[in-house]
Amino acid sequence: MNDLGLLLFLLALGLLWSRTMHHTVWFLAGEGVLLSLMVWTSEPVTAVTVVVGLATLVVKGGLIPGLIHRILRTWPAAFRRDHPLPLWAYGITVLVVLAVSHVIHLLGPTGVIQHALLFFYALASIHVGFVMIVARRHLLSQLASLVAIENGLVVLAVSLAGALPTFIELGLLIDLGIAATLMVWMSHRIHQAMHTTDVITLRRLRG
Repeated sequence: MNDLGLLLFLLALGLLWSRTMHHTVWFLAGEGVLLSLMVWTSEPVTAVTVVVGLATLVVKGGLIPGLIHRILRTWPAAFRRDHPLPLWAYGITVLVVLAVSHVIHLLGPTGVIQHALLFFYALASIHVGFVMIVARRHLLSQLASLVAIENGLVVLAVSLAGALPTFIELGLLIDLGIAATLMVWMSHRIHQAMHTTDVITLRRLRG
């Protein structure tokens, strides 16, 4: 389980580092596969865990990355890359990851954390996702960061409670699938109307 958590954290760093949106698609798909494996390995294999794992794989490993990839294929090459990551983002990433150790130190005596190492990887991945929201400028990078944060929250719940209730997991998957579909569609319409994918440029349109 801890090894899968480490891979999730590395994929989150890959999302932060990547400028090519096609790489972002693969990183997101990798996170979806890892979360499916976590579902199947965190509990005894039953019909419920099989269904939840398959639903996770379909939505996070297939549907969301597939929608982004399909949209990207219709865009010119110039709109398939993000701007370089600002230098300050690297420094903030290091600081927020180090801050997770302090959080574990504070919560340790309470007994809330069941898997300290998995908690570290999950919370660090969430922090990296927030850095992405601030530092990245591509519309689809913003979407990827939100999905990465949600993935980290699921793993964080596993590190605290062992697993989420089934109805909550399935509800989150349905909500995320619908939200991601709408956001990809809106990104495509914004690109068609404004001929840009830069969120900084779009902010200047506010009156």
